[in-house]
Amino acid sequence: MSPAAACLGVLCGLPAAGKSRLARELRGTHTRGWRTLLVTYDELIPARDWQECEWKQHRKTVLMCLERFLHQTLSDQTQTHTLSDQTQTRMLSDQTHTLSEADGVWMRFEQMRQQQSVSHTHSQPLVVLLDDNFYYQSMRYQIQQLARKYGVGFCQVFLQCPLHVCLQRNQCRSQPVPDDVLLQMCERMEPPNEIRNPWEQQSLTLDSTDGIADGHVQKLKDLLASALENPLSPVQDESQQKEADRRICASSVLHQADQTCRRLVSQALTSARGTEIR
Repeated sequence: MSPAAACLGVLCGLPAAGKSRLARELRGTHTRGWRTLLVTYDELIPARDWQECEWKQHRKTVLMCLERFLHQTLSDQTQTHTLSDQTQTRMLSDQTHTLSEADGVWMRFEQMRQQQSVSHTHSQPLVVLLDDNFYYQSMRYQIQQLARKYGVGFCQVFLQCPLHVCLQRNQCRSQPVPDDVLLQMCERMEPPNEIRNPWEQQSLTLDSTDGIADGHVQKLKDLLASALENPLSPVQDESQQKEADRRICASSVLHQADQTCRRLVSQALTSARGTEIR
């Protein structure tokens, strides 16, 4: 298989685990002739007290912006515009325009791209680093599906850092994440599991307890190079795809149910202790 023209790299982990620092370190070093676009979700989605349904919609909008950009970039590189390509581009443009009228995500996405001097027309391979928490595997699976749809590389890096360290670092930020939000993310975190999920094979776990070191950057480079050399291809057997989707959905539901049961048990025990004291 020929090397991919692009690669989608997911950076996941708790807030203040070191994801943004790792991405900046990568961009500041020689990247083997790649172009690198850092997509920071915190900059695309304004910090507000979003309801869960609103937050999901904004993430969906970011995904749509990413697909539109990816489609434009790959089309410009290959210089092939079939009728289906043109139709898809028009659909993506219309959908993104409709959503961005309300929240401006596409405008901020374009500003981010321009600030990093990443153009659509260029022959060098493109590495897109997605900087977010991605605590559910279903969130990362959406990116993997997008990479597979366009036949590009996919990989993910999990920044493993103890909760207490993240809480300390978070307080030093100019806009810290509320502690209760960070605690909830820790409870919900689903690290990559390549044994249970074959689609997570291109994954790397880095211990960022002591910060980001040169060795971390080198390992990320090696992972990205492997992903570019081994792009994904569409699954021909639809039944195989449906089964994979079913497993992802079931796994996410079970995990959430387990977390809910744990909280209920913890609340019951706390209540019982309070009754005994009285």
